[in-house]
Amino acid sequence: MNEEKATPYQLRTEIECGLVSEPEREYRKTIVYHGVTIAKALQDYYSFTTNQEKVSVLKWIVVQPDFTELQRFSTTENKIYTLYTKQYDEILKTGEIPNNLQIAQKFVANGYDVFILPNPAHSKSADFIVQIKDCLYYIEAKTVNGKNSLDNRLNKGAYQSDFIAVDIIGTNNARYIANTIKNAFIHNGNIKCIFLFKGRRMVTILRKVATSQNFCKDFLRDWNKQK
Repeated sequence: MNEEKATPYQLRTEIECGLVSEPEREYRKTIVYHGVTIAKALQDYYSFTTNQEKVSVLKWIVVQPDFTELQRFSTTENKIYTLYTKQYDEILKTGEIPNNLQIAQKFVANGYDVFILPNPAHSKSADFIVQIKDCLYYIEAKTVNGKNSLDNRLNKGAYQSDFIAVDIIGTNNARYIANTIKNAFIHNGNIKCIFLFKGRRMVTILRKVATSQNFCKDFLRDWNKQK
């Protein structure tokens, strides 16, 4: 990074597709920089142009001490963290579970830790940072409640993050899902990966797979195979 672009976020080694790798003891070391809030860090994320800079922000956010575990929705192996424990307690008293929390649970069921992010006023942001081993993903979460809304959700999600998680409810039309996902990658050049949920099952779709010639045929076969 050029000296004039220096930030308070530590920069470490990056690898392809926005993934990161480093020793666990180093990853978990708490880093505190006075004067930088999580909301400000998210704004910085969108202003950066390199993967290394973006990754440094995500690493900085997930070690901040303000996150608290949502114990009711965590497991022994994997956790959900939030800045809003009291807020979720009030919502859950009504018997409702927000869509994003349901998606967070599905990530946990598939071996990820989830950090639910704030929604800064007057600034775009995504919903989660999810972690599996040493890899971090900045995720925009969407829920599809009907057959004709997947394209809209994906196009909106692409504005907020390169990584999108979609919970499919209300349709099991595999051909529609496959064609819509392929078109989303074609028309949104920034999308790197889509995490697709149907119930508890998760299908991870990378750009090079979605834009391949046989994607729709292969997706139909694999989707219908899943239980």
